Amino acid sequence: MNQTSDIEMFYNLFPNPELARDLTNILEDYRIESRLKSEYPALGDQISEINIFMLSKRPFLNELSNDKQKAVEVIGQRLISGETNEAVPVHLKKTIDYALAASRFLDRPSADIHEVARIATELYLFIDETFKDAYQPVTPFSTVLDQSKYNQYIENFEGASNKTGTPARDQQNKSAGSESESISDQNEAEHQKEENQPQSSGTRRKEGDSNIYDFNQMPIAQQTDLPADPESKENVKKSVSVSFNENGLRPKDMASKFDSPAPDSIGDHLIHLTPFIADKRELESTPGTYLYSEWGNDIGCYRINWSRVREHALKGNSTKFYQATLVKYAGLIKKVKREFQMLRPEGLTKLKRQLDGDEIDLDSTVEYFIDRKLGITPSEKNYIRTKKNTRDIAVSFLVDMSGSTRGSTITLEKESLVIMSEALCELGDTFSIYGFSGHTRKNVDFYIIKDFSDVYDHKTAENISSIEDKYSTRIGPAVRHATTKLIQRDEKIKMLILLSDGKPEDKEYDDSYGIEDTRMALKEGQKYGIRPFCITVDNKAPEYLHRMYSHSNWVVINDVSKLPLKITRIYKRLTT
Repeated sequence: MNQTSDIEMFYNLFPNPELARDLTNILEDYRIESRLKSEYPALGDQISEINIFMLSKRPFLNELSNDKQKAVEVIGQRLISGETNEAVPVHLKKTIDYALAASRFLDRPSADIHEVARIATELYLFIDETFKDAYQPVTPFSTVLDQSKYNQYIENFEGASNKTGTPARDQQNKSAGSESESISDQNEAEHQKEENQPQSSGTRRKEGDSNIYDFNQMPIAQQTDLPADPESKENVKKSVSVSFNENGLRPKDMASKFDSPAPDSIGDHLIHLTPFIADKRELESTPGTYLYSEWGNDIGCYRINWSRVREHALKGNSTKFYQATLVKYAGLIKKVKREFQMLRPEGLTKLKRQLDGDEIDLDSTVEYFIDRKLGITPSEKNYIRTKKNTRDIAVSFLVDMSGSTRGSTITLEKESLVIMSEALCELGDTFSIYGFSGHTRKNVDFYIIKDFSDVYDHKTAENISSIEDKYSTRIGPAVRHATTKLIQRDEKIKMLILLSDGKPEDKEYDDSYGIEDTRMALKEGQKYGIRPFCITVDNKAPEYLHRMYSHSNWVVINDVSKLPLKITRIYKRLTT
């Protein structure tokens, strides 16, 4: 008697089990592949190559029966391969953005099949409400896993730990055996007595002709997360795993390093790892904080939950700076407002053949009755809806508040924000202003100067006036947090304008590491349809900017005094 599985029972909870099944399978594929790419960078590269190839085999949208099926197909393509094999129709973009935002939780190591089921349910309800067509299953994106192939080809930490630990144990046993044959009973007794004497922490002791590290005498500070027997299977297995996560050293590479080990080489290696294990861990979220991964160019993959962002509501108590800026740039502000007024759309548009609206569409109504007379199923799109013309744009300004902006740079950043705020209120675009600074990966400060939902009033003027330089420049986490906020917006065009004085710099976040993480953070936003633009006021304009902003539009303003004028012109060009 066949028993219905739990997952099948889950599908059957929905009016359309096929839609639930396809969404669940797509999300589970994405979750598993995300985990594999994180744990096995080399395998992840191969998975990505295969997915790009498989994308070329997927059906084109015009081959599918209706919008509901097309939406599921495009969600699958974007999640599995990161792109689509053709442009996404405008009427599907909102659904795709919603799906991508919901599925970002599956990148976390803690995500499991229950999280997949939750998100699948959420997407099912959204798609079923958005598109009323009957759903037809899409071609599966993957087949059932062949467990025999998995066991045969996927490397594992247990095998590496066995290979790593065995030579040391063999060497230790061999050394102990030869020594027992070469000493007399009296010397053996003396040796035993010596062994029982307490030894200083972290020292080496002699056994025969070789030096073997006495792990049982390790200092307390070095014993973090290591069991009493460091060469036990579980301990070596853990060290292999940590070495991969931190250094990108794959299990098979680790094992190969111990094919012919020196007698104490494994002990030295583990001792070297112990402080690294203690200090280099995923962070834990605390109330009011958000965790983000960082791209490690040194290991070729992401460090999961590696930076912690804390939001702060920036509160000012004076508009003195704001009012002084209005006076200083009165002529420029008047000119910019006039230019932006010309960009503002006016009037109303009447959309015909709608399912609902403000008035009857006479043409489609006549066709409705003709079709009924002919026995043809008539269209129900018999209304006209009046639409007010507006600019469908949401933009976030992300401002560098690090210590390096002290002086004229941060003053001109603030003046630029005053001018832009005045102009955007004239234009009607939805905008937010955020600032960032911080100290180390554990404390990335994200300042809410004006959120999307905040009214532009004297409070915003006070907040802008209170902006001041803070600490370090950890750009990547701030970009990711601003991106998370933009993803939740419904506007068609979403922009992130980064305003910085240049190079990222923080503890363990300088040189190529910070540059590459910033580059990847900006690239991640583009996957969600966010357009990044980076304005740098670094007078030297060094070569690293080409690497850091390689996937983004960017400009260097050599004369900082020209920033207020330049930023308004840049925004006008970007949005027209």
